[in-house]
Amino acid sequence: MTPILTAAQMKACDIHTVNTLGTPSRTLMERAAHKAVGVLTTRVDLFPKGKVLHLCGGGNNGGDGFAMARFLIKERGRKASVVYVGQMNGGTPDASAMSPECHRQYTMAVSAGVPVHSMSDLEGAMKGATAVVDAVFGIGLDRPVAGEVAKLLDDVAASGLPVLAVDIPSGIHADTGAVMGTALPAVLTVTMQALKAGLLLYPGGDYCGEITVAELGIDTSIVRYPKGYLADDSLLRRVLLPRARRTHKGTYGRLALLCGSESMCGASVLATRAALRSGVGLADTLTVPANRHVLYTSVPEAIVTDRTQCEGLEKSLKSADGVVMGCGLGLSGEAYETLRTALRMIPADGSVPVVLDADGLNLLAADPSLWGSPLLSASQKQVVMTPHPAEMARLSGLSVEEILEDTASAALDLARERGVTVVLKDAHTVVASPEGQLYICIAGNAGLAKGGNGDALAGIIGALLTQNRHRLGQEITVAEVVAAAVYLHAAAADLAADAVGEYSMTAGDVIEKISMVCKDFSHSKTRLTQG
Repeated sequence: MTPILTAAQMKACDIHTVNTLGTPSRTLMERAAHKAVGVLTTRVDLFPKGKVLHLCGGGNNGGDGFAMARFLIKERGRKASVVYVGQMNGGTPDASAMSPECHRQYTMAVSAGVPVHSMSDLEGAMKGATAVVDAVFGIGLDRPVAGEVAKLLDDVAASGLPVLAVDIPSGIHADTGAVMGTALPAVLTVTMQALKAGLLLYPGGDYCGEITVAELGIDTSIVRYPKGYLADDSLLRRVLLPRARRTHKGTYGRLALLCGSESMCGASVLATRAALRSGVGLADTLTVPANRHVLYTSVPEAIVTDRTQCEGLEKSLKSADGVVMGCGLGLSGEAYETLRTALRMIPADGSVPVVLDADGLNLLAADPSLWGSPLLSASQKQVVMTPHPAEMARLSGLSVEEILEDTASAALDLARERGVTVVLKDAHTVVASPEGQLYICIAGNAGLAKGGNGDALAGIIGALLTQNRHRLGQEITVAEVVAAAVYLHAAAADLAADAVGEYSMTAGDVIEKISMVCKDFSHSKTRLTQG
């Protein structure tokens, strides 16, 4: 899995590589500079040829920038200059305010003919520039950017020049993605050795542009518990294993979907279709009688159960290997009583994974006494909750603004408090477990901002949990399965956007593309060949 590190973890890895493994700091810095220069000079679609202006702070990030300017002049024959973002002394950077390695690189850059300007010379330094390198703060920023430095970043942003950020755009908190006063947007960020959460979490994700991870030879294996992991194709392949030939529908589980109401039949259709597309063996949709005909015609592969009949509800839930509840359920008295009854009927021993979505969450927030149900109060439960920020606010008591400021912390706090796995939906969705596991999914696009996609996601999560029910807690965690499902949904959305565009794509388009994401995951057909 791809780890995502905090600033402190990355610093510890850097120190370990220098002090224990013996790689000089200068070597690592110049590797970083060479990697960034390579990207800058090859991506002419983003950075036109011409003079490159480097904004360099006094720390090691600034040292990277000074080295880049030197390499551009000495090795690439390009024009380069520096604006030093720091304290000046007699017209030159104050050496006492620089890190030792930054000062070394500054001295070599000046010797190579790199012009160095003060912040007050920004306007003149920008003349003739075709690109900017942001090497001001890096991942060490821990206080708001203000005063002259904030104005400088804002002025560069207003110039419209394309910016390459070294490690992380200046002004973005490396651990949370928060904007620290102001920040300089980049069209591309070259981050060193490992992903940092601030690159992926919003609002930081809006400032990074494309992200390239540069391998420098820094040993990150000493980090036992990273900030989180990337939800990606490799994780999905760990979750959706190749299928054996001699299997049957029961092998892949029976998923009960307690979804839909008279006014929201579509939610039950979309959740059921998505679950079947994601490989579950049987989908039993528990809905109101008015939806029966629509489901029979829209999803003929599904079983349809009248949930208003207690016997049918109990029979379906007792035979289920996994449950999804809430998609289009509504907030009526019938919906509430059905949810309350289901929470009592589902085994509380953790043997049946449960996904609580949409109106299931809204009903829970409206009546917190439901937390005391046998299922939700059990210590061994395998319950997943899938709120968007407004639903998260109702569940947590935080404001939407507070949640959006740090989605990872909000999700982790609720997961730990309630003992559930939380899927906090955002442009980059986070998955948090009660044990502190965190996954971030950066796949997906703005076309998902359309009704029905949450229902599809709930069906996918339920399907993957049901198929992996015998592996949960042994070979794989609930959070891993859920993060893989989030990625599957997002990757299908990217294929849908490629086909029809973000404006036109619907949840149905996304569901149809699930098959393309999973197409090559399993090949169980018997083949005959002749020698």
